[in-house]
Amino acid sequence: MLRNRGRVKRVILTTTGEVVFYRQQYTCRKCEKYVYPADEILEISRSMPSKRCAQAISLTASFVPFEHTKNFLSQMLMLDVSETCIEGITHRVGAKIYHDADMKGKHPYGLCKEKKNPKGLYLQTDGAMVPICGEKAVIYKENKLGIVYKDTDIVRKITKTGEERIEIKNKHYVSSLGEGIDKYKKMLYAMSLEQGAKRAEEVIILGDGASWINNFKEEYFPNAVQILDWYHAVEHLWTTAHVIFGEDNIKRCEEWVKPLKALLWDGKVDTVIDKITQEALSRKKNQTPLFELRTYYLNNKSHMKYDEFRSAGYNIGSGAIESANKYIVGQRLKLSGMKWTISHANAMIHLRCKYYEGNWNTFWDNMNLKNYLDHDLIKKSKAA
Repeated sequence: MLRNRGRVKRVILTTTGEVVFYRQQYTCRKCEKYVYPADEILEISRSMPSKRCAQAISLTASFVPFEHTKNFLSQMLMLDVSETCIEGITHRVGAKIYHDADMKGKHPYGLCKEKKNPKGLYLQTDGAMVPICGEKAVIYKENKLGIVYKDTDIVRKITKTGEERIEIKNKHYVSSLGEGIDKYKKMLYAMSLEQGAKRAEEVIILGDGASWINNFKEEYFPNAVQILDWYHAVEHLWTTAHVIFGEDNIKRCEEWVKPLKALLWDGKVDTVIDKITQEALSRKKNQTPLFELRTYYLNNKSHMKYDEFRSAGYNIGSGAIESANKYIVGQRLKLSGMKWTISHANAMIHLRCKYYEGNWNTFWDNMNLKNYLDHDLIKKSKAA
């Protein structure tokens, strides 16, 4: 039973200014808890901003620091919002998005939005370092970022110079920072299921050759096609060349990399390994980087059949995930002087993932603001 306490004033901050209204307040006869039925109907949260205002705050803060967000909202929309309020809204919304992704990872079965059977489902994954607040100094932790997309989302274009350019539509992102690789693997698996992995004719996993990717494949998709992406295969060649000949010796590095790169492109990884081994044994100095490169290629040899992969029509490059690490993580979380708590970093990354998936407006139109702002998923901490 509720006791009617009369009408109570409420101020809501909208994109057109403050709105003042009055609604009925009730209290529980047993626990004395306050209840506002109109707030439930109107989906008004305990926070001051309206849904559209919270959307504008979150979108702006996803691209520029909180201080600049405050100034932008003041100058462009005449909204006086404190940095604390901006930080709190973006943190809470992002934390809820991350929490929902985590829950799908814990209970993935039954997830499948895809009605048609996709021919091929791609999983790309890579990491990027994020500056985190340490006890005494800034430390860097790796954020794992993944992309899931279908073969029908791959658009191939030919440039004016005759080069092929690949663009990927309808990407779906997965991310986790500082929570361990097991959580990230479960979240990646859940997103794969949601996009139709169980119905797909093939699952293709593109990665940097890390051992956890092999474990992920064996655990969740033992029949998947695993490819060491072309970018990382060639990047290791260049890294080795720079150590041996020096980064400034561009001509010598190119002379060494070019023929080995051509052999890799033709799928002749065994030949490349033999040449690297012979050169390492013939040298008195700089043997270690050559043997490290040899080990890397030996461990990923079965994932480097680039001639066969291209003939089968597979996408062998991870340009999409490389770019995503730059525009999702780098362009917001790695600006000069920035440092984050893990909670704030995860929240911000997931906000940006939601935007770059292309369904930002749909997400806000369909969400209940109370569920995103009136939760207790986060602890009080300070972000950059």
